[in-house]
Formats: sequence, C-alpha cells, structure tokens
Amino acid sequence: MLRRFTAVSGMMKTKLFLVAILMIILPAMAVIGDEPTPPGQPDAWLTTTGRSGLNLNGKMFTLSSNNGGVTFYPPSYHFPTPYQTRRHKDRAPITTAATTRAPTAVGPTTGVSVCVRYMTDYMYQTFPLFTVSPKKSTLKLQGSTDVFTLSYQDHNSVGLEPIVYLWPDITQEIWTSVCLTVDTSKGVVQLFNGGYMSVRKVLPTQYVWAGEPVIDFPGFDGQLTDVHMWDYPLNYKEVFYYITRGYYGSYNGSVISWSYISYSNRGRAVMEDSYDMQAKQSIREPEQERGLKEEKLRFFSMEEEKRRELF
Repeated sequence: MLRRFTAVSGMMKTKLFLVAILMIILPAMAVIGDEPTPPGQPDAWLTTTGRSGLNLNGKMFTLSSNNGGVTFYPPSYHFPTPYQTRRHKDRAPITTAATTRAPTAVGPTTGVSVCVRYMTDYMYQTFPLFTVSPKKSTLKLQGSTDVFTLSYQDHNSVGLEPIVYLWPDITQEIWTSVCLTVDTSKGVVQLFNGGYMSVRKVLPTQYVWAGEPVIDFPGFDGQLTDVHMWDYPLNYKEVFYYITRGYYGSYNGSVISWSYISYSNRGRAVMEDSYDMQAKQSIREPEQERGLKEEKLRFFSMEEEKRRELF
C-alpha cells in the first residue's frame, strides 16, 4: 500500500508541475503572437493553397462607370467577397495540391508597381483608374488625358504628368499602357505612359505598403487588360518590356500576373475576347473560307480531268 501511495503521489506532483509550466508558457506565446508588424514590413495575409488560377491572355474586361468594376488578386489569396467569381469556360484552370489555409508572413518589400493596359473615351475629365490594397495602405490612381493623380493615406496626393519622351521608337497602338512604380525605401513615385514618363517625385509623407495583393478597378467606361503587380519598384528595362508587350524581353508580375490570376467582378462588368484576339479571328475566318474554296476548286478540277480521260 505504501508503494502504491508513493507512486500515485509522484504522478500527481508530475502533473501539477506540467500544469504550472503550461501556465507560464501559454501567456508568453500569446504575447509573442500579438506583436505588431514591424515598420516597413508588410502584414501577414490569409492565403489558401489548392485554388485554381486563370490564364487571361487574350481577354479583356469591359467596365462601366455605372456599377461595373472588377477586383484582381492572386489565386492563393483568400479574398472574402459577396460577389460570385466568374470563370471562363474555355480556360483549363491550373491546379495545385493542398487545400489548407494559414496566415502567411510576407517578407519586407521595397515598394510596389502596377502595370495595366486600358482604353476609354474620356478625353478631358478625370476618372478613377485603380486602387491598390483597398483595405490597408491604400493607393488610388486617377487618370485623364495627360495628368494622373496618386492619392494615399486619405489626404496625401501627388500629381504625375508623363510628358518626358523616353522611348521614341515605341509605336502608337489602341491601348494606353500605364505603369506606376512606388519606391517606399526612397519615398519616390513615378508613372510611365507609353513612351513617356513623368519626373520622379518625392512623396509628401512616408508610405509603407502593407502587402495586400489586391487591385480594384472601381469602374470606368472602357476596357482593361494585361494587369500585373510587383512587390518592388520596376526599373526602366522592366517597364520597357511591359510597354513593348514583351517584344524585347518577357515580363510577369511577381504578385499578380495576367496569365495566373483570380478575379471577382461586380455589377455590369463583362469579360470578353480582347480587341487583338477579335482582329485575329476576323482575319483568320476569311483565310479559312478562302482555303476551303481553293480545296473545292482543286477537287472539281481533278474530277474534270478524270472525266476527260474516261471519254
């Protein structure tokens, strides 16, 4: 009996000791988990794996200033939206393996860059082009014919005029190609529009990008295509590759890429074939018809030769 009592007493002491250790460790872990994000480092955003991405090459979105916008984000990003995400039936989704969700820490960045091609008939009035990271550290870009305005922190803004002719060899096309680069380490912003660039401007106050990988287009009357986002300021060569549609070198957004992307459209926004694809299809159809006619003519000429040989 004495041995059994001693053993039971020892087990109870061990359990009490473990409980005491847990009471010390758990509060410390909670304090560590509640530490704020250090300045200059993006927040951790909820991500998912196993979600499919879409290749939107050859596609464009027709937007409307009357409730017709679209939001883009990476396939791995958990985007809480009441809107239904429409997926194009002709595209085979790219899939990955697992389906677990976990908050993923984002490493420190030196800025953010966004490139987009758009088309609108607004000639002189200002219109909202896009919003980067709508929830936190928001950047809003408004466009017009010659002047763009970048707003952040609700009350700071910078005017950007792309009037410096940088690349004279760039030919005019139907799309307006715009790239915005924000260097948060230097506090400098610059905008490129086709072959023109604005001067580099110092931001009035410090801006730190929170890392939210979302671009929202609130809606304007026109089309947009080929949206990309990077988590660093692009250099001139990378901007040049985008402006020239990859003719001199390839480009691909490190955060959001048009060839592997998810989106959520709302209102009257419509996805359709881009003008480039429609033009190729309209050229291809007459060529196909001409090819069929030539095949028919060859067939009938061969039949005619056979008939003559018989008679």
